[in-house]
Amino acid sequence: MPATDRALARRPQSPGSPASRQGKLTAETGKLQADQGFTLIEVIVALVVLGVILVGLGQATRFGMSAWGLETRLADNASALERMDRILRLLIEQASPPVSTDDKPFDGQEHRLSFKTLLPDEPQSEPVRHAQVALGVDDHHRLVLRWQIRANATLLGQAPKEQQIVLAEGIERIDLAYRQNAADGGKWSKTWTDGALPGLVQIHFVLANGHHRWPDMQVPTMLDSNGSF
Repeated sequence: MPATDRALARRPQSPGSPASRQGKLTAETGKLQADQGFTLIEVIVALVVLGVILVGLGQATRFGMSAWGLETRLADNASALERMDRILRLLIEQASPPVSTDDKPFDGQEHRLSFKTLLPDEPQSEPVRHAQVALGVDDHHRLVLRWQIRANATLLGQAPKEQQIVLAEGIERIDLAYRQNAADGGKWSKTWTDGALPGLVQIHFVLANGHHRWPDMQVPTMLDSNGSF
């Protein structure tokens, strides 16, 4: 290289020279590219993470709603079961044997039950407190309680009409069993047509869906060990 060229190469470049302007432009371009935002890969990764978070939140929300719905149904079932248990216990505990020829005897069959009892909601001073009740499952898988009020004295006019309420739904059938008093041997039977009352009535519920099972009910009648009130 000639001496003149080597001197020019060693001489510092002025700020306004073309080489200086090109270096400055390159630095500003890199800075501008860095300030323009995320790259495509970074955006894809962010979207994937956001999607995972949203899926997790959706599953947690569905689980919470399902748990709340299940808890509500269980609470409703427990409330209905408690109401049914209370009504049947009050009626069976107050069952009375026939005292006149017009009274029907305690008729206990394998899947239905009929007897005379005291109405638990009637005051003691009310002259009409007895009712003939019947318990069974209808064709719509409903546990139905029917009753007709019976007067303690001769009624003037028409007798009260039969009434009914639905105690529970989704019942396939009820299996009933009756036990003698301890003084009579305490044996169990699937039917009861004796003139006296059984010492104990057991009700087994068979549900239509077959997935759940209610506890059996065992209700004593208001008899003492001698078989009398």
